[in-house]
Amino acid sequence: MSIVLGIDTGGTYTDAVLYQQEQQAVLAKSKSPTTRGDLAVGIQKSIEALDIKEPGAVAKVVLSTTLATNAIVEGEGRPAGLIIIGEPPKGELPQGEVQRISGRVNVKGKEVIPLDPLEVRAACDALVGKVEAVAIAGMMSVRNAVQELAVKAEVKACCGVPVVCSHELSSKLGFHDRTVTTVLNASLIPIIEGFIQAVEKALKALGITAPIYMVKGDGNLASLAFIREKPIESILSGPAASIIGALALAGTADGIVVDMGGTTTDSGVVRGNTLALSPVGARVGSWQTQVNSVEINTFGLGGDTQIIVEEGDLMLTGQRILPACRGGQTGLTPTDILHLTGEYMKWSVDEAKGAAVAQAEALGVGLEEYHTLAQNKILTTIEDAVLAQYRHHEPEAEPEVGYVARMQGPVDRSENLLKELPIIAIGAPAGAWYGKLGASGEQVILPEHFEVANAVGAACAAVEEQVCAIVRPDEANDGYVAHVAGLCQSFSDKDTAVAWVSQEVETRSLAAARCQGAQSVYAQVFVEEIVEKIGWRERYVQSNVRAVAKATGLQIK
Repeated sequence: MSIVLGIDTGGTYTDAVLYQQEQQAVLAKSKSPTTRGDLAVGIQKSIEALDIKEPGAVAKVVLSTTLATNAIVEGEGRPAGLIIIGEPPKGELPQGEVQRISGRVNVKGKEVIPLDPLEVRAACDALVGKVEAVAIAGMMSVRNAVQELAVKAEVKACCGVPVVCSHELSSKLGFHDRTVTTVLNASLIPIIEGFIQAVEKALKALGITAPIYMVKGDGNLASLAFIREKPIESILSGPAASIIGALALAGTADGIVVDMGGTTTDSGVVRGNTLALSPVGARVGSWQTQVNSVEINTFGLGGDTQIIVEEGDLMLTGQRILPACRGGQTGLTPTDILHLTGEYMKWSVDEAKGAAVAQAEALGVGLEEYHTLAQNKILTTIEDAVLAQYRHHEPEAEPEVGYVARMQGPVDRSENLLKELPIIAIGAPAGAWYGKLGASGEQVILPEHFEVANAVGAACAAVEEQVCAIVRPDEANDGYVAHVAGLCQSFSDKDTAVAWVSQEVETRSLAAARCQGAQSVYAQVFVEEIVEKIGWRERYVQSNVRAVAKATGLQIK
């Protein structure tokens, strides 16, 4: 019997569950306030509340968190250095110590401007003592990473801090977004390391020695060794886990998952048990990254969202405040309204009532009418803002002349998904608010244990690794060149090149899945040939080769 301890550390609460994998059953669950000053305290309290009688029975521990996302949005990343090889990317970059050195690899993967060893050493010396991690980025390193790897070796020898290259985080060409991703990753390394150590401290205190994993932003599982080096992969970890948990608890493969937390409501579409992924990568705050992640729509409505009276009407500001029932002095929240109606009474009803009386007087209504107005305001916001994006919406007209780029996202704007898919509502406040939506005609599922769905999702996550490569013509040598994971290999024959790279991506994806703790692994390879049509003729452009390795279990060490 495999028992998994799932832990989700959010901005407000740390949730924990004991989950029995074979029976897909929640054995115990708990919620404890997240202790930002010392994360280990809140984590330990949430685990202690599970009352685990036999710590040795826990087969593995799986984490999800919004810590990386919050750190980026709030600008709390640690000091990071960036070494740019060749011309810098166009556009703003996260703040940090930046060094630029000579060097260049072209689009074919050929080294056309060599590195200058003296410049490399000087750049390293300039970063010593100023940064806690280093990012390295070269424009065409995804086609040949030889220069990035050479600089990385020098940084490791000289600076003594963690260092990651851009080609190790993304295989996409977009130099600016790849550089942003690498710098943010470097700034997150010390933060996520602190989180991991807090988890390890809490588990040790409770005698739990099971291996630990974390959910990535694409919903797949990763080892701590992987996350320690690439913490950027944990952005949107919490929302991804929530979607997985919602499906598991609802027992369905399709739905619109709506997760109402303390600060925001996150929603996403799932069809055929497949999470819709962002076509361009996760966007966090003002930064576009190249990190694979679930497609999440976020709206500023949560249990702690501020309700005020403005111009004779109730307004939801989108700002998170301390609820009046907990001693807050700056307005009411949906949590306060539930205290007034008796649906949720964890804190002071009198404090909530006092604030509600003041707002009722400002509106010129009685307290009962105020209750009705406030509830209707919240429900209308859910209907008109959170759910409206999934109803029928006419697409913008396409231009008659010029290029048209069609990108398939999670929402097909030509259909009403709310008529086809159920709403699966999760998160602590969801039980009260989404249970009132029946009159609108949508099917709403409030699964058992909805308030800890994120931790359940962490416990249910599985391993999946993907490796991509391309084969392109090499006009200079009258042959073909294959690019995979920063390697560059030449061939005289296209079929030979595709066969070689297919084997390479399969081997690498299987190895990556095993490194994440997978025990039983299989891989599928997909080859897509791109051609350009010129009248009745076709010109070969490139072959896109992709391998996906999946696991049926985790190695318990």
